[in-house]
Amino acid sequence: MILDLNGKITTAVHKICVTNYTKDKFLYITTSGLRWTDNFNFASCFENEQEALEYTERPYVQEFIGDMLEQYIWADTRKSIYDNK
Repeated sequence: MILDLNGKITTAVHKICVTNYTKDKFLYITTSGLRWTDNFNFASCFENEQEALEYTERPYVQEFIGDMLEQYIWADTRKSIYDNK
């Protein structure tokens, strides 16, 4: 979601982000590795569900996530991609 100077939505980006289950941290892919961030602007997003699932199934991503429950959300609405399916 991109806001104009008045705080109104100008563009909606329909991509998928990975969050922790409470949606307060977003998966952030950096050049030095993976991190959780509370800044949505740094969240790593994917084009579709398959791409997000394949990425999070990689062994080093699973090791980073560990026991934390992850959730897939739409970047523009921040709701689970599984809601209303």
